[in-house]
Amino acid sequence: MKMTIDKIYAEHSTSQLWGIVERFTSDRENSIIREIFINNRTMAAVAREQGVTIDRIRQIKEKGLRRLRIGKAKRELLEKFDIVETGAYRNSMNKFNEHGFTSTVEYIALRRAELQAEYEKHKRQVEIMLEQRKRKCL
Repeated sequence: MKMTIDKIYAEHSTSQLWGIVERFTSDRENSIIREIFINNRTMAAVAREQGVTIDRIRQIKEKGLRRLRIGKAKRELLEKFDIVETGAYRNSMNKFNEHGFTSTVEYIALRRAELQAEYEKHKRQVEIMLEQRKRKCL
């Protein structure tokens, strides 16, 4: 069986995703989320199987998904899957105007280059000072 890189990556990603879901949700939330999203079961079918109402299944599912949207779970999902939050795109026109008509990404890149240049300048000054102290001590 020949597996493509895309298929291997997809399986690895799926495994990581469900590992995060399992770690950050309760057993019940995890089983309901898996039934709905992996097994493509309806909330009605899951409710019948568990002997509760559809509304209760919806509440449990939503509570589990909410847990994944906050704290460590959210941070881990963002890191592992390079998920871009919508906040990165909000107020983009205001930011464009604020930063001298450059995009936020360009502004960050320019600012980083400026800070790197400042760092190098200070580093050279410290090296010169250390060299001068060495000469005085000799």
